[in-house]
Formats: sequence, C-alpha cells, structure tokens
Amino acid sequence: MASLILFLFLYLDYVSTFSSNTVVESEEYQFTNVNPKCEKIRIKMCADIQYNMTIYPNLLKHTKQEEAESDIEQYEMLVNVQCSPDIKFFLCTIFTPVCTILNEPIPPCRHLCYSAKNGCETIMRKFGYPWPEIFDCEKLPHHKDAMCVGENNNNELEEDKSKNIDISQINELKEVRKVLECPHAMKVLGSHRHFLFIANQTLEQCSLPCHNDGLVPTFFTAHIRHYLKLWTGAWAVTCCVCCLFTIFTFLVDLKRYEFPERAILFMAFSYFMVSSVYMVGLVTGDQLSCATQSATKQPLVTQGNENFWCSALALAHFYFSFAGSLWWLILCFSWFLVTTLKWGEVPVGQVFSSYFNAFAWLLPLFGVIFLIIFGGIDGDVFTGICSVGNLQPSFLFNFNVLPQILLIVAGLIFFSSGFVSILRIRSYIKCNRFVTNKFENAEASEKLGRIMLRITCFSLLYVLPMFVSCYCSYYQTINMEAWLTNWYSTRCLHAQRAVFGFTQQRDYCPITDQIELENQPGPLLFFLKYLANFTVGIACAVWTLNGKTVVIYGEFMSRLCMGKDNNRGRPTRLPTRVH
Repeated sequence: MASLILFLFLYLDYVSTFSSNTVVESEEYQFTNVNPKCEKIRIKMCADIQYNMTIYPNLLKHTKQEEAESDIEQYEMLVNVQCSPDIKFFLCTIFTPVCTILNEPIPPCRHLCYSAKNGCETIMRKFGYPWPEIFDCEKLPHHKDAMCVGENNNNELEEDKSKNIDISQINELKEVRKVLECPHAMKVLGSHRHFLFIANQTLEQCSLPCHNDGLVPTFFTAHIRHYLKLWTGAWAVTCCVCCLFTIFTFLVDLKRYEFPERAILFMAFSYFMVSSVYMVGLVTGDQLSCATQSATKQPLVTQGNENFWCSALALAHFYFSFAGSLWWLILCFSWFLVTTLKWGEVPVGQVFSSYFNAFAWLLPLFGVIFLIIFGGIDGDVFTGICSVGNLQPSFLFNFNVLPQILLIVAGLIFFSSGFVSILRIRSYIKCNRFVTNKFENAEASEKLGRIMLRITCFSLLYVLPMFVSCYCSYYQTINMEAWLTNWYSTRCLHAQRAVFGFTQQRDYCPITDQIELENQPGPLLFFLKYLANFTVGIACAVWTLNGKTVVIYGEFMSRLCMGKDNNRGRPTRLPTRVH
C-alpha cells in the first residue's frame, strides 16, 4: 500500500498528542477547511492526486495556480512517458503543495525526489536537458529529519539507477512535439516566401524578429548588439580609408606597378566596395535588413529579393568579396610566373592582364545570377546590411565558406612555389663565388630579402584573417539551426509565451539535442568574423607603406607645385618621370 508520509510540526496544542516527526499514513488525504489559505487544486495535471487542496505561494514562489500551471506544463511530457511512477506526484508537491494547518508549504521528501529523478533524468538528458536545479534532491529534507511529503511507488530511494525507457514511445512522442507553428510575432505579411529552419522543420512565411523584446533576446542582448554594430562600423571606416589610400597611391604612378603588385590595387578596390556596403548598413540602421513586417506590425529580417535595396547590398557584398578573393589568387599566380617560371613583370601584364580582369570580374557574376534566381539573401540584424546565408546555412557554406577555402588553398600553393624559388635564388646569389662585384651581390641578396619579408607579411595578413572568417562562417553554418531551435524553444516554453504569439500548447515546443547553454552563439565569434572581413583592406595599405611610396608622393607633390607655379591662364604640361 502506497504511503504518504507527513511530518507535521504542530502548534503547542498538538504537542501533547503528536511528536514533531509524526508519520501519518492513509490512502488519500483530502484536507478541507483546515486553513483559510487553502484553495482547491485547479491544475489539470494534479487534479487526481492524493489531496485536493493546495496553498500559495508555493515552493517556487508562484502566487497563483495559473502561474504554476504554465510552468508545470513544461514537464507534462515526462508524465505522459511515465518515466517514473512518482514523477507526477513529485511535480505536484512542488507546484501545488499540500495545504495543512501550517501557513507554509511542505516540501516533498528527498526519497520522492530521487525516485522521480532516477527514472526521468535519463530521458531529459537524451533530449538535451539536465535535471533542473530547482528540483535538487539534496536540498530537500529527509523524512527522518524534518516534515515532508513523500510517496515512493518505486522503492528506490537514493540509488542512482537508470530505468529502461521505451525508446520507441519517446521517439513517437518526439515526432508529435515537432509539429511547430510560426507565432504571430514572427508571421510574415505578404506573398513573398520567407522561412526558417528550426528543429529539422521549415517554418513557412516565418522570419526572425529584429528587435529584442527584453524577455528572450535574439541571440544577444541589445547592449551587445549595439557594441557589435559600433565595432563593425569603426573597422569598416578604417578599411575604407586604407583602401582609398592604396588606390590613390597606385593611381599616382600606375606604370610603376606591374603584376604581381597591380593585383593589390584591385584587391583594395574590392574591399573598398565591401567596406562601403557595411557603412551603408551603419547609416541606414535596420531599414534595409529589417524591411519585412509581422502580423503584429513588428520588423522582421528581410529575406530573398523582396526588397530591391536589400538585394543590391547583398549582391554587391557577395560580388566584391568574391572578386577580392579571386585577385588574391591572381596575385599568387603572377608571383608564381615571375619567380618560378622566370617571367618578367611587364610580360606578365602584357600577356595576362586582360585574362586576369575577365576572370576576376566576370566569374562572380555567375554567382550573382544564381542568387537572383534562387534567393539565399537575408538581412544581418547585427550590422544592418543584407548578405548571403545569414539564416540559410547551405547558402552560407556554398557561396562563402567553400569558395573562400578553395581560393585560399590554391593561392597558397602558388605562393609557396614562388617563395621556394626566391629562397633558391637568394641562396645562389649568396653562395656564388664567381661574382666579381661583392657589393652588388650583397645588395641583390638584401633586396630579395626585403621582397620576401614584404610578400610574407602581406600573405599572412591575408591568409590568417580569411581563415578566421571562414572558420567563423563555417561554425555559424553548422550551428545556426541549433541556435534558432534553442531560441525558439526558450520562447515557446516561456511563462509569457502569449506575448510572442504562440497559440499551441507547450507539448509542441521542440526539445533541443544539446544542453541549452551550448546552443547559444558567443559574441566573440561575430566580433572576430566582422573584423576579419576588413583586415585584407588594411593589409593592402600596409603593403604600400614603404620607401617607394614616399618617393612617389614626393614626385607627385613636386608636379603639383610646378604646375601651380607655371599656371598663368594657360594649361601647363606636367613633367613626367623618366625611367
């Protein structure tokens, strides 16, 4: 016979009759009219337990049964699966404590907690949830030491045993729970297709809210998102200035720069355009990335080609990012031609210049056309721009991560071959005993050393940030759905879920496959990702900072001054540099 153990600390009137650790046993306890604070249990899950009266506030500080019911429903699945015979009664003793002559709720006994935990903790961990801290069995009283409520149908007290769970029943229930809805706050108004990938499902006409509601932030709090936007804007401006400096330096005396150096000019132009896209996002705020409205008139993340200017930003970002990576490959290939195959700088430009430009500027157009046809464009709520694959991992991988990795690796192969050739040439010059002029020999060796140092520094400033960018994007690719699922699940199970527009019961909320804390993106990931996108433009300016640049600007200023002095109402021909 199941026994209900009540250790009641009675008032002085009852001390003569009962001790402080009295055990009362009965099949059912229907406490009525013993305390004016008692109220009849109205929570459906606990309507048929061994007592029918409860008292509030309960052990979790709920003041009303409505509040307690919204929280206890989160654990209804455990009751339905029957992972422990005591789980239902244990939950009810927490959320609807028995009402007695005392004015405080009586906690459940420790052995009751362990009986429920030993049966149900395994299934909770299977779906990514640890045993809740609010149900910490060690914090509950032992039935021999203090008054508590306890019933143990399992006769398993504090033993850590796992029960055999019917996996087929769990999986069947799991499939039922994964019929997800798009809440009203995320429901898109309009016919243009929007969707989110959550818990292995596609939520049609659904998009991510742009503004934090203060209850369940979209990945980051408003404070972090503010600093993330300032961080991105500051580096975008820095990159833009560095790229302009590089472009102007090349244009002042373009003939002096042949391939492979001229490829850096086009890289600088590409990243100038990329940084300009981010500056547009900084100025416009969320007007372009959040141009969609929900059924509740809240801004949602723009998707697809719905907004022209959003699409224009995304396509420009993709086109010039891709072109910049192609110019890196061209830089390394022309370096390979000059160093390994012993082509001269001028012949490389004369033979391959038109091919290089066609390759770098036309190839990204095919990707642009594909994106226009099939979509893959969405807003970035952290920067205000639109780009490829923020909410669609497959597009992010196929149009960003994979091409970047292939181009980096191909460029490194050409660069390494050229670098080895330079080492051999330098070693030959140092070891050549037949050179009569040792001063020229040392000078040539030193010049090659400077070239090797510059090209190595530039390559590192390109390759390392691009690897960081690719890693961050790849990490986002493999985790975005889990992040969205965890965020959606948190809102779906929230006590104020109605504010978010959920209409289904909590039974339909998804259960994440990993522990909740691991299913959240870290701010550092996005800080590094955006910084890496601008480092290449800064590296181009670093390349131009040398003695040659000082000479070029000196000659340019001299030409300007001479032209100004001789300008007396007639055009003056500026002197050209004699090579």
